[in-house]
Amino acid sequence: MKLKNYSFAKLWILGVFVFFACGEDEPMPPMDNSFYSTQLGGETMVQDPNNPGQMIEQGFLNLRTVVTNTVLEIATNEGGTYDDLQPYFSVLLNEVGRNDLSGFTTLVDDFTRFLAEATGSRNFQYTGLNMAEAHNSANPRMNGLINNADYDLFIQAVVAGAAEAGITSPDVLGPVAELLESVREPIVQRADDEELDLYTRLGGSGLVSDPDNPGMLIEAGYLPLRAVVTSTVLVIATNEGGKYDDLQPYFTVLLNEVGAGNTSGFTTLVGDFSDFLAANIGSTNISYNGLNMRDAHDPAVNSRLTGLITAEDYDLFIQAVVEGALENNVPESIIGEFGAILNSDGLRNAIIQA
Repeated sequence: MKLKNYSFAKLWILGVFVFFACGEDEPMPPMDNSFYSTQLGGETMVQDPNNPGQMIEQGFLNLRTVVTNTVLEIATNEGGTYDDLQPYFSVLLNEVGRNDLSGFTTLVDDFTRFLAEATGSRNFQYTGLNMAEAHNSANPRMNGLINNADYDLFIQAVVAGAAEAGITSPDVLGPVAELLESVREPIVQRADDEELDLYTRLGGSGLVSDPDNPGMLIEAGYLPLRAVVTSTVLVIATNEGGKYDDLQPYFTVLLNEVGAGNTSGFTTLVGDFSDFLAANIGSTNISYNGLNMRDAHDPAVNSRLTGLITAEDYDLFIQAVVEGALENNVPESIIGEFGAILNSDGLRNAIIQA
C-alpha cells in the first residue's frame, strides 16, 4: 500500500504505539494460535510496498496496514471525532513537526510485533515496556494518563482502520477486540471523572523549537506558560494608563536593572515563575527550585522584594496575569484554572504578608 502522506502516517503509527507497549514480563492474552495464519495471511512472503526489494510476511503486512489506517483515522480527525486523543501525542507531533523521525522505525516495528505475537505469529516478539509503565510517566514519550472513554475511542479508531483495510468480519474483529479489552486495566490509569492535567492540555512534554533561543528546544506545555509570565511582567512594567501603579514599588530592583540594560533579573524571574507554574499544573520534567513562596515574598529574606504584599495588590497582580494570558490568546477556561491556583488559600496566605 502506497501512502499518500507517508510522513504523517509515520507520526501517527508512532503515536498509536503509546497505547500498546507490552513487555515480556507480562503474559500475552490467550489467542487462537492459528489466528495470525488463518485470518491475517500468516507467514506467506510478499513484497513489502514500503521497502522495495524486500519481502515481508503477509500477516505482518496486514497488521501494519491496519495500524496505518488506524492512526490516519486519528490524525485526520474528521469532524473532531478524535479530539480527546490529541493531547496524548504531543511528543510525537512535535518530533515530526521538527522533522525528527529517528524513533519511528523502531516504534512502528515494535507495535506491529506486539500485534503479530498476540495474534499467534511464531516469528515476531515484542520486548518493550510493560503495559503500566508504557502508559504513565515511566515512559517519557507518554503525555497524560488514559481514561476509559479515551481508550474506547481508540478502539473505535482501530475498528475504523480495519474497515478501511477491508476487514469487517466478526471472525477477525472479535478476537482483536478481545485482545484490546484484555489489556485495558494496565493501560487505563486515569479515573473517568478526572480531567487531564493542565500542563498536558497546554502541550505537555513534547519538544518544540524555542522561538526565544534559536537552535534550542523547549517543552510544548512550557512555552505558553513562559509567554504568559513574560507578558504579565511586561504589562506591569509598561503600566499603561497607570493601572498597575500600586505594583511598581515591588519591582523597583527589577525595573532599575532593566532600565540600565541588565535583563538577568528579568530572565530569572520569568524562569522561576514559569517553573513554579509548570511544576504545579502537571509537568513531570520541570521542577521549581527557588525560594518557598513565603520567603520569596518577604523582603527580609529576598532582597529583590522591596515591601510586603497586601491582599489588594495581590489581586491586582492576578489581574495582570489575566491580561498577560489574554494577550497570548489563552482560553478563558484555562485562565480560570490558573486563577484558581493563584487564589488557592495556601498560595495567598504565603504571599500576602502585610
